[in-house]
Amino acid sequence: MKSRIAALAAVVGALSAAPAAAASIVAMTPQGEVAQVRQVVMKFSESVVAFGDPRLADPATVSCQGGAPAGSGRWADDRVWLYDFREPLGPGARCVVAIRPDWKPAPKSAAGAASAAAAAALTGRTQFTFSTGGPAVVSMQPGSGEVEEDQHFLMRLSGPAVEASVIANAWCEVEGIGERLALRIVGGEVREEILKARRIAKSQAARMLVVRCERPLPNGSAMRVVWGKGIAAVADPKVVTTIEQRFRYIVRAAFTAEFTCERERANAPCLPIRPMSVRFTAPIAREAAAQIRLKPASGDALAPVFDKDDKATEVGEVAFPKPLAENAAFSVVMPAGLKDNAGRPLANASAFPLKVQTGGAPPIAKFAAAPFGIVERFAERSADAMLPVTLRHVQPDLRAASATGAAASGAASGQVRVKHLQSDADILAWYAKLQKYHETSMTARELGLPEREWYAFEDETRANGKVVKRRVEKSVGTREVSLLAKEPGARRLDLPQIEGGDPRPFEVVGIPLAEPGYHVVEIESLRLGQSLLDKRAPMFVRTGVLVTNLGVHFKLGRENSVVWVTTLDRGKPVEGADVVVNDCNGQPLWSGRTDAKGLAVVAKALDADFDQCVADSGYFVTARKSDGASGKNAGATDV
Repeated sequence: MKSRIAALAAVVGALSAAPAAAASIVAMTPQGEVAQVRQVVMKFSESVVAFGDPRLADPATVSCQGGAPAGSGRWADDRVWLYDFREPLGPGARCVVAIRPDWKPAPKSAAGAASAAAAAALTGRTQFTFSTGGPAVVSMQPGSGEVEEDQHFLMRLSGPAVEASVIANAWCEVEGIGERLALRIVGGEVREEILKARRIAKSQAARMLVVRCERPLPNGSAMRVVWGKGIAAVADPKVVTTIEQRFRYIVRAAFTAEFTCERERANAPCLPIRPMSVRFTAPIAREAAAQIRLKPASGDALAPVFDKDDKATEVGEVAFPKPLAENAAFSVVMPAGLKDNAGRPLANASAFPLKVQTGGAPPIAKFAAAPFGIVERFAERSADAMLPVTLRHVQPDLRAASATGAAASGAASGQVRVKHLQSDADILAWYAKLQKYHETSMTARELGLPEREWYAFEDETRANGKVVKRRVEKSVGTREVSLLAKEPGARRLDLPQIEGGDPRPFEVVGIPLAEPGYHVVEIESLRLGQSLLDKRAPMFVRTGVLVTNLGVHFKLGRENSVVWVTTLDRGKPVEGADVVVNDCNGQPLWSGRTDAKGLAVVAKALDADFDQCVADSGYFVTARKSDGASGKNAGATDV
């Protein structure tokens, strides 16, 4: 046992006698050339001081040439020493950071005695240098974005610069101009006003420089202010910049006015039903904008309209009232001496008065509700329910064959088709189909077009510059295909005769639907297609409509459910209505008849599977009532 203790003591003694690793400086910042310095950071590899002692001595001296401000050192922890300058070190300074000859690492152990490392001298590099170089641009106003043609720039420098070296070595570059534009230094009252506006303290004024390019910059061009090499510091003119700094901008567009309007296609006249407007590239005073006029060839000039809630004193656009006369000539007239908010005159004033032209209002065929709507039966005294549709300039397309003579020539260019659905499954399937095809695009394959129409060819440029044809699936708008043209049971309807030829701006007519129930209605118009599809092909507009006087209300319960049927016109219960509860694919789950209160109780739990539905997930409940006086009525709802 004694021998083991002796051996252990020998090992401990050997370890304690081993020399401790000597400390060294592992990081020092800054070094080399740095534009602006406020702090020196020195980091040691080991603990070199007893951290927490306020009397710790600085390990190094910091000496600078070139008028450096005073500073002081402090320990951040037992390994990191900091030296803070009272002010940022300006350009032209050259500094040396050196370990004091009389300083040695002296950390304390836990027992309070100096560790073995305290006796070891610092190893490795003990002296470092850095310089601030020539005066650098610390910040620039404006920093980026748009600038004016005669923009003044405010530079905050790391220290005062020799003005002659700035003029010789800083410049403006403008894309499209093959020469440098000299950078001029701005002084006097202009400089004082800019410094005052930016609230620059007098103590910082020596570091501030106001400059501009020697001549106005071209509108809309990209430009750069370049702080080049060779700019000298006032503190030491021998120290100059060695790195270029570039600041990028876009010169604002010229103050111009642009007339805009909506058109059916390029180079077509303006649509009279849409607003005409004038847009400016810079804001103008609201009072000046109110003097702009749209003058017709004959009649009173039109003033622009403004939003009553908009109280802005400047505007960037004005619009004229709509609708305007079709196929009419107008002139846009600007007030004399119009200027923007910067006082610039209108660069394209010679383009005004500007002559503009309206065309005819575009054709339209639009259902009040699509892809689904309800028409209340018995809402009018007429025997037939009427589906309202708004028409403009397509009426000749849709007139009765006997009125147009199309029956004899076989040249009918449009028609109205309707399909009346009977079964719940068909109603639900067509309801889902109309949702899917409503104002969207699908591939030619999905639309069931012939295989020869499935693909189109587009140009593709390869990496070697060669252009090849690439086959892609063709996308077709659903308004370009008919759903009823080849559908069995679809029949053609004639619209009520329109008197007086092509009518007023638009006309709302009713499509008669004599039978109650669900109908799919589709309008085909060649004129609509030529206008909106920009090709000689018909366009199709459709909707699904339920003609009924029944309202169906469904309450789903865990063990049973109830259906309540009322009339739409009076809200009274309907007795003896045949009710069917279907799943989301139109398959019947329960059927029954309403009692005197209009109620039909479903005395069973409904547990349909909604994983794969032809339409929206939920129960589809219908009610039908045979009426001796009015025939068969029907109502439906999707819950």
